[in-house]
Amino acid sequence: MKLPLGRPWFGPRRFGFGVSPMNGQGWACIGVYVLAMAMIPTLMGREARGADALGILAALLGCTALLLVVVWLKMDRTQPLRWRRDGD
Repeated sequence: MKLPLGRPWFGPRRFGFGVSPMNGQGWACIGVYVLAMAMIPTLMGREARGADALGILAALLGCTALLLVVVWLKMDRTQPLRWRRDGD
């Protein structure tokens, strides 16, 4: 199934396996993710214990799941995911 989602934000890595940001939108997405991961514990309380700690963990896992969905939707599907070396 082809999803009509415009230009891809993430493309194949130059080295290794996986994808990396290709343009400003991809880098902005990664930046928002890093900022959210840094701010969640601060906003929910650093001294969290018990149920509060589980809430922080759930929020961090939710942000990671959201990032993975965005990467999957906006990655370049014209090239298969495979192990790459420089020049492949």
